[in-house]
Amino acid sequence: ANIYFPRICEIKMKMRQWATSSNPIIKKLSDEMTTKFDKYWTDIQDLMGMATLLDPRYKRHMLTACFAMLHGIEPSSYECVELVDALVARLHSLIEEYEVEVDEYKPCEELISSMKAPAIMNIFNDIVAKQSPAAARLQGEIDMYLTDGLVPYTEVFSVLDWWKVAGTRYPTLRKVARDIFAIPVTTVASESAFSTSGRILSEHRSRLTPNMVEVLMCSQNWLRNKCK
Repeated sequence: ANIYFPRICEIKMKMRQWATSSNPIIKKLSDEMTTKFDKYWTDIQDLMGMATLLDPRYKRHMLTACFAMLHGIEPSSYECVELVDALVARLHSLIEEYEVEVDEYKPCEELISSMKAPAIMNIFNDIVAKQSPAAARLQGEIDMYLTDGLVPYTEVFSVLDWWKVAGTRYPTLRKVARDIFAIPVTTVASESAFSTSGRILSEHRSRLTPNMVEVLMCSQNWLRNKCK
């Protein structure tokens, strides 16, 4: 998922070149493909953008380059900065949903400490807790991760291994990365993805439930990777 965003930019640039073709057939096909591209891209843009943010080789820098290419704007432009900031803000919102998981054992710890510590220490701990809310701590992880230096770019790089080892500095963000990178990016034949004739639903296909379709797609993707 972390390399998906840059690949999409390359496809978009190709379609943009075809749109300026002097051949009317190529130009028409490009317009139809672009319409379908925009339809599906808007649904997954945020998720794939966050996957790019969580690649320590890319972070904000790759997103900036991608948005500049996709929208035909300067990387330093206000619009480009706003697009990247919006994705970072969504990542902040997402990590806050993990606050419950992080603090699920907190009541037990508070009960133990209250039995051992004097009453004044309990009051002190309550004051400190109010001054350092969990949300601020979680958002601090994102800010620290984004301001840390980039990992030198290499073609052979396992983002999951990096988060497993070096990602211990960002314990909650690491859980977010784990869940995002677990999402399979399924590839399909180009004639299926960009066919302008629409999908043909047979009597058998139309009876598949959404859960069964998801199971079949994941199984196919995993089996193909295993064969490779």
